[in-house]
Amino acid sequence: MSGINFLGSASGLPLEELVSTLVKVERDSKLSRINTTKTTLNTSLSGVGQLKSALSAFQDAVKKLGGNTLNSRTATVTQPTDNKTYLEATASNTAAAAKFDIKVSQLASGSRLESADAAYAAATDVVSATDGILTFAANGKSFDINVTAGMTLNDLRQRINASSDNFGVNANIINAGGTIGTKLVLTSDETGVGNDLVITNNNTDLDGVSTVPTGATAGLTVSQAAQDAIVEIDSIVTSSASNTFTNVIQDVTLTVLAETPDGNNASVDIATDKASAEENIQNFINNYNVLVDQIAGLTKKRTLGADGKTVTAEGGALATDQMPKNIMTQLRGLLGNVVEGADANLSTLYSLGITFREDGKLEISASSEFGADSGRTRFDRALTENYDSVANFFGGDDGLSATLDSFIKEFTQTGGIIASKENSLKTQIDKNTKDLDAANRYIASFEQTLRSRYTALDALLGSMQNMASTVTAQLSSLPGFGTNKSN
Repeated sequence: MSGINFLGSASGLPLEELVSTLVKVERDSKLSRINTTKTTLNTSLSGVGQLKSALSAFQDAVKKLGGNTLNSRTATVTQPTDNKTYLEATASNTAAAAKFDIKVSQLASGSRLESADAAYAAATDVVSATDGILTFAANGKSFDINVTAGMTLNDLRQRINASSDNFGVNANIINAGGTIGTKLVLTSDETGVGNDLVITNNNTDLDGVSTVPTGATAGLTVSQAAQDAIVEIDSIVTSSASNTFTNVIQDVTLTVLAETPDGNNASVDIATDKASAEENIQNFINNYNVLVDQIAGLTKKRTLGADGKTVTAEGGALATDQMPKNIMTQLRGLLGNVVEGADANLSTLYSLGITFREDGKLEISASSEFGADSGRTRFDRALTENYDSVANFFGGDDGLSATLDSFIKEFTQTGGIIASKENSLKTQIDKNTKDLDAANRYIASFEQTLRSRYTALDALLGSMQNMASTVTAQLSSLPGFGTNKSN
């Protein structure tokens, strides 16, 4: 122990070296097993974490094939002229592939109201000498403006525009002068035939800024009525109260932005998104192949040299764990099964042109075997002729995506198989740490005991040596001791 620096100094024996050797032998015997176990546990925990990450990455690729993902449609609009957008279109997953010629004849717009010419000379003219309420209404929406006595035309404009309940009414003043004077102009965002802005009041003094008078004559008139949007789809005329047409073409939404030039219509092409589907399927294949490589690396055996003893390459972190191998065995089984609910002619990966290579990885092969079509030919034909069947194979309720996701989730989810494995390893690592602490305490106690014993032995041997030296000295001082008495 610290503080004992001269063990063996009394006896002259190498007791310090002896104690150090005994402690080292005891330490090695006790700690070697514990440290080996610690290394094994930490390596296994790291390997399990890598396995979970690999499975999660593959699971993400699997999910991209689920539901209606592969059913997506593209809606491509060809505009009549460059640098201007007349029409936009989107298609749902159930839209049928087709092409349409579309003419935008008219955009939907809201109504416009104006005060009579010369009704006001300036923006500072008073609109009412008494208090009252104006009610603005269009398309089932409404809001009120409180008018106070002496309020000017400009005050009214500002109050209308600042109202928090305003549903889209804009008030402006045009100071034209001359015989026209100053005009109050009101526009509404509510589009569609029959949705003109209507202004009523509860005070005849406010008839000049209303469309419906309380007295005799209203001061505001409709200069432009609200109107529908009108389009011709393959020469079939239809209209919408807004600039959006929903399901006029079934499962397609059209938004008109400008009237098309005469004799130059827009076109909309609804098509299956084969490029996106192929990208997602190829991503699924790639991620599965990465998983194959990762698990192979985690489970590889260590390599020995020619002598059968020298380790030339360490094994994987999970070389002795059967779980990753079992996972791959089950995954290969699921990938090779017939998918329930799929089209009879497209119910296996093979029928889609996706096959296993000799190394266990997936591919869309360009080569033909035994006179059959290549995987690439089958894959392209499936996407071209049976696009929705391909989508159902992967994304149906019992499709391959749902089946694989359900299987992988058992391992990756919170509280799943891998999480339980991680918790078990962490518990063992905690116990190993405690074992190590206990072993270190034992070694310290063992060393202290040895030093106590050998310190006592050293002192005893030193005392005995001193005594022997004293006796020898005394004997040598006696007359005739050690002298030859032959004479």
